[in-house]
Amino acid sequence: MVRSQDQSGAKAPHSKEAPTPSDFMLRISPIILALLLTTAACGGKVITETEAKPPPPPPKPPASVPAWLGNASRSFYGTGPWSDKPLEVVWEFETNWTTGRLHKDPWGGSSWPGQPSVNERYVYFGSADGNLYCLDARDGTLVWKYKTGDSLKATPTIAGDRLIVSGLDHYIYCIDARDGTLIWKYKTGFEVDCSAAVIDGRVYFGGEDGFFYSLNLEDGALIYKTERLGSMEGSLSVVDNHAYIGTEQGDLYRLNLADGSIVWKASIGADSDSTPAVYEGKVYTAAENGYVYCFRQSDGTLIWKYKADPGGTAKEKNGFWASPIVANGRVHIGSSNHYLYALTADKGEVVWRYRAKAAIWGTSPLVDGRLVFGDKAGWIHSVSAADGQPISELKIGDNINATPAILNGRIYIGAFNGKLYCLK
Repeated sequence: MVRSQDQSGAKAPHSKEAPTPSDFMLRISPIILALLLTTAACGGKVITETEAKPPPPPPKPPASVPAWLGNASRSFYGTGPWSDKPLEVVWEFETNWTTGRLHKDPWGGSSWPGQPSVNERYVYFGSADGNLYCLDARDGTLVWKYKTGDSLKATPTIAGDRLIVSGLDHYIYCIDARDGTLIWKYKTGFEVDCSAAVIDGRVYFGGEDGFFYSLNLEDGALIYKTERLGSMEGSLSVVDNHAYIGTEQGDLYRLNLADGSIVWKASIGADSDSTPAVYEGKVYTAAENGYVYCFRQSDGTLIWKYKADPGGTAKEKNGFWASPIVANGRVHIGSSNHYLYALTADKGEVVWRYRAKAAIWGTSPLVDGRLVFGDKAGWIHSVSAADGQPISELKIGDNINATPAILNGRIYIGAFNGKLYCLK
């Protein structure tokens, strides 16, 4: 029982007074003071709620172009920045010359499609003279070279400290990128112009012997080899664990990457050397008959096709050997009729066209609003992707049918005159 004061106002024995408001404030004020001193030491403000953290910076683009059109999906074209100055040669490197079983005339430099692989230190490229070269990216001096049995046309694929390269001698090679020594090689049934894709320790490529292959990156052991699909001269694109590749017999395949099984086959109707481009649920490719095609990615149904203008001075007339570059709702591709086209990706309608000085066999990487490509008269062109207006052009050889690699605003491209060039 709580005892209270008696009526006289005297306190009951052993009782305690209830604290007054002023007593309460005196008791808690040291605590408040301590909290204020602590927050002052942390910057002088009381944090009443969780502050939002700034978003992480966007990922930097890779400091390399390590494969044909940058990656296995063939969707990374390089990095700027560009300057407003005209194109100029920074350095040039001269290759050797060689003859082969199918070409008695000597070949040198870069042939079709012939895109180098580049990182910030080295330039790797397979030459028509049969050598795989490693150059210093700064000045073009030779670091090492590896000699194969015949011309190399495919783009080397950088896989860590290894390079995967192939050519006309029927072999796939795995080369040590550090010193150019052979790690392993695998023999196919015929030439291999296809640039390999390396994913999760496996090497994927199609051959002109008609088979699609998967090898172990570590030792080159065969994982699988498909049924005969048709001669594959272009390269494959890999998207969502499926490979897309065309054949010289006029078919376009979607394959299950895990085992090479056919998901669907679509008819192109003519020899196709293009690497298919996959973009927003559609697959784009082109053929030597002068058509650009758009198929539905899910089932291979034809959505549209575009016929290039007749023209050109060579026997190829208006055929396509280049691969489509699809970005920003447009399809960009050069033709043997001397024109570079920009088509709408949804309907295949012409947005603009740019006329070069000769046939365009190389592909046209798109970097920071500019398309860069060569023609078979030896000119390198830089064109605005917005409207097709010329920005700069420079003659560097007699025949350019290779594809440029672009890194940090420098352009690396080979000509069929025996040289590889670095431009800026």
